[in-house]
Amino acid sequence: MARTALLTLVLSAAAVMAYLGYRALLRDSVTATTDEIVTTTEPVGSLPEFTLEDLDGGQRSISSWPGNALVINFWATWCAPCLREIPLLKEFQEGHAEQSVQVIGIAVDRLEPVKNFAADMGFNYPILVGQADAMNAAATFGVDFFALPFTVFTDTQGAILGVHTGEVLPEDLENLSRVLADLAAGATDLVAARARLAGRR
Repeated sequence: MARTALLTLVLSAAAVMAYLGYRALLRDSVTATTDEIVTTTEPVGSLPEFTLEDLDGGQRSISSWPGNALVINFWATWCAPCLREIPLLKEFQEGHAEQSVQVIGIAVDRLEPVKNFAADMGFNYPILVGQADAMNAAATFGVDFFALPFTVFTDTQGAILGVHTGEVLPEDLENLSRVLADLAAGATDLVAARARLAGRR
């Protein structure tokens, strides 16, 4: 009996170690990929075109939400700050349900763990998935991109308002809400909106 319990314990520990090793390798591969896709230090002016897999296995273009300001959030199931900001993004989406604002999550991960995570998380916004493809999509925004999470903000016309590397905080989304409201009201222009999101005004 003791021998069986010991064997079970050893096998369980081995399985856990193998899983953790796999996740570490995946993180390393993402880091290596980001080193290869660094481009410029200034974001592109407008939403680039790319297509990624959705949770149902279909292909979805990033331009599938025309007329909406977008919050495009690159994340992964193994990224702690990414997981911390998901409830905030869900709350932001819920609070803007009647407005032309759409959060889109892009998981830099494999489809299966993302589907399992999504089933538990109950996302209220669409999730796209990819590994190298998702990293290449992040690169099309034209900024140095070294780590997750990474978030891009656009206006309703697809103009890039700003990018945010690192965890999104409530004040970041509050600032975005004010900027989008001012743009919609004609109280600010694109140049000023970008400066405000970059913290220059």
